Amino acid sequence: MTSARWVQDEHRQLCRTDGYMVIRDVVPPELTHNAAREIAAFVGADLNDSASWYNSPAVLDGLVPLHHAQSLWDIRQCGNLYEAFAEFWGDPHLLVDINRCIFRPPAHSNHSQISYGNIHWDTDPRAPGKGSLQGIVLLTDVGRNGGGYQCLPSVFQNLEAWLAQNARENFDFFNPGLNDGWAGFDRSWIKQWFRVKPKQIQGKAGDLILWSTRLPHGSATNLSQRPRIAMSVSMQPPPADDHYRESLKDWWRTKRAPLYWRGLPGQLDPEPGESAVLSELGLKLIGVLPW
Repeated sequence: MTSARWVQDEHRQLCRTDGYMVIRDVVPPELTHNAAREIAAFVGADLNDSASWYNSPAVLDGLVPLHHAQSLWDIRQCGNLYEAFAEFWGDPHLLVDINRCIFRPPAHSNHSQISYGNIHWDTDPRAPGKGSLQGIVLLTDVGRNGGGYQCLPSVFQNLEAWLAQNARENFDFFNPGLNDGWAGFDRSWIKQWFRVKPKQIQGKAGDLILWSTRLPHGSATNLSQRPRIAMSVSMQPPPADDHYRESLKDWWRTKRAPLYWRGLPGQLDPEPGESAVLSELGLKLIGVLPW
């Protein structure tokens, strides 16, 4: 890559030290608007009627099992988004993932299914290596206490020490006990506990948040007056074998969720309608066309 339009030196520095970066104004408004509208429709929500925002089962905790709406594919094959990932990796030959969405209405005393945030890892942070990359595109504006992305950079910065103290035999990385903001460290000469305040990210529709899989993260409590809507998306260089590439093609053609995402309440299998229309870039990102 000869020049950096999206990923600047300050982005990379923040990612090295704190485990995440925020790239502003990546996805155009017409794409984020269409996706937010389709996600809301999928969960039966009218964005102008707050009484309709609380239809999803409690177990989903704001997760929306929608994968193949045309508007989601339009974002995955957005040229700006692709350029940002290509700059991050320094490699134009990428495959996109097929992931899910988020619809988190404001916390409300009459709707107990609304959670108050869950800080976790999606993969085991004890695994060797530097971890991989996760990403999310904001589809609505998220202000202070708007239920947006939150993370714990201080744990990321001291991850090995934190794991040594806390990752016991029955360690559950998806429920690591970080929701209350406490983390424990055990030094050879002293055991100290300190309160860790999560970092909440504010942003506008179209912003892209990228983070390391070794960074504990989650959704904050939505104390605003509007739902928070977003979609998970990432792109990475292809793995050595062709299994994932062939799976991507199959999931797109059949409109089925990836095997590891299937079975959630409200999920349609397959999702109705024709396969999404893909551009030349989109076809390359799922391996139908060669780079």
